[in-house]
Amino acid sequence: MKAVIVKPLIGLGLFGLFGLLLWADPSGRYFNLSGLFLVFVGTFAATALAHSFRGVTELLRQLRSKLGNKPSLQNEDLEVFLHVVEAHRRGSVRAAEQAARRLREPVLRTGAELVINRTPHADLTRMLQWKIGAQRERDQTEIQIVRTMCAFAPAFGMLGTLLGLIGMMYGLDDNRMEQIGEAMGFAMLTTVYGLVLANLVLKPLATRLERRANENLAWAYVQMESVLMLHDRCHAGMFRDYWQAFFDHPEANEPVDSLPFSVAKS
Repeated sequence: MKAVIVKPLIGLGLFGLFGLLLWADPSGRYFNLSGLFLVFVGTFAATALAHSFRGVTELLRQLRSKLGNKPSLQNEDLEVFLHVVEAHRRGSVRAAEQAARRLREPVLRTGAELVINRTPHADLTRMLQWKIGAQRERDQTEIQIVRTMCAFAPAFGMLGTLLGLIGMMYGLDDNRMEQIGEAMGFAMLTTVYGLVLANLVLKPLATRLERRANENLAWAYVQMESVLMLHDRCHAGMFRDYWQAFFDHPEANEPVDSLPFSVAKS
């Protein structure tokens, strides 16, 4: 089933589950707004202090695109790169430059421009490795942010439990059973919120980000090898075979049929 169909179904399922819980809990016994505020806002604030406010907000803002379909596996860039290959083999610098400007992948675009400008092989390899290393550092920083949230969420759940127990003690002093029940409910629910946030949301999110980072790294090395093959003026058929081997891997998201075989072989 395509992701276009699966994602709306997942969203509808989660929305239906949330509505069912609200219907089954009209009194709000399992939904405590102050407890939710403490766990979610506390986790966000502590993570922002541990890393940076901008880094956390940027990750949350781009989270949907990072977990969506990989734009790097779109065949448009591969087809454009084959045009760069053919133009470079023919010695047509202007055509190669025009095609390289249409590339969206940073490694392919930068590498193609360096090759067209006759950059030595050693310098070309060093520059590409630097770009891949910078991308890997960004991905690892984002994964570390989510793992930090995983550690803080249960801690703020326990903090809510302690605050609830303190309120319960004051209720015992005043002999107010209603206050004791509310404080005990707050204490237990914050622990639940912290555990759910850490184990059902953040840990799976960190795992998906880590998997996507590994996929991005593998694809970046494919791009780097393609640029080095471009530097060596390899035949376009070699690029097709190399990309075919990559997309044939079980971890590849893109079907093999989408490779740009429409470009005529020379």
